Amino acid sequence: MAWWNGTVPDQFADTFAASRRAMDDMPMDDTDYGTVSWDVDRVRAAAEAIEKRGDLLRTVVAVDESDGSIAGFTELVVPEGGKGDGQHYGTGVLPEHRGHGLGRWMKAESIRQAREHHPDLDGLLTDTADSNLYMRSINDALGYTPTHTTFEYQLDL
Repeated sequence: MAWWNGTVPDQFADTFAASRRAMDDMPMDDTDYGTVSWDVDRVRAAAEAIEKRGDLLRTVVAVDESDGSIAGFTELVVPEGGKGDGQHYGTGVLPEHRGHGLGRWMKAESIRQAREHHPDLDGLLTDTADSNLYMRSINDALGYTPTHTTFEYQLDL
């Protein structure tokens, strides 16, 4: 396990960018977002955008001990000042590392760290497609409860 605040440290930059493909096959009902290509520059730009608006990006990763590569990640954005609601941005485990409980473990660790380092947060929010049964089961086990439904529409042009 490893974790950091803000921009990915150099030692994990390449493997973290590569681990973003874990989200490529995420169930999203009938919405097709296509495949998003991540590289180190894009990963760092996303973290810098969060920092510029005054928020803090906290990342927890599972590291494959055999080669030091990142097997999965979860991200939590803490609002400026550590008050209000934190927002989970993404949790993903690479296909070759699935089935070992890493998603649940990383998200639970992220919650533990949020409680320890940001005790004034009102709560933590996460959003998950109804068809993403695996992530829904993780969220249910960690105590998340549905608060609203969002509908997304897609128009093919």
